[in-house]
Amino acid sequence: MTNAEGTLTAAQYQILEVIWSGPDAGATVTQIWQAICHQREVTRTTVLNQVDRLEKRGWLRRKKHDDGYRYVATQSREQAAREITAEFVDSYFAGSASELLMSLLGTKKLKPAEIARLRKLLNSNSTDRKKQ
Repeated sequence: MTNAEGTLTAAQYQILEVIWSGPDAGATVTQIWQAICHQREVTRTTVLNQVDRLEKRGWLRRKKHDDGYRYVATQSREQAAREITAEFVDSYFAGSASELLMSLLGTKKLKPAEIARLRKLLNSNSTDRKKQ
């Protein structure tokens, strides 16, 4: 795991999504820009600036290839999600994951299947902790 710094904006997360969804060799700025252009209007320069910021903050690593530089994520999607979620819970729920869940339950955004999945995960986690 790397020491990626700071939170991600929605646009930066979108760049990482393009890279995570692509081949292990990474993606060029042009490939990232073209993928994002299918979803929203954005200039290549904007994508280039965002990629540069992500590299400087440790979220991306640049590799030299025959077709120029390719960028690869320094963390898996799962690692990034854990870090982003932990920071979100710390910032908005005083570090309380239960407060986050209660908030989600209160908004009625969770479907019964999602609640059942959460219940299963909580039960599994509880069982795993008892074994330790």
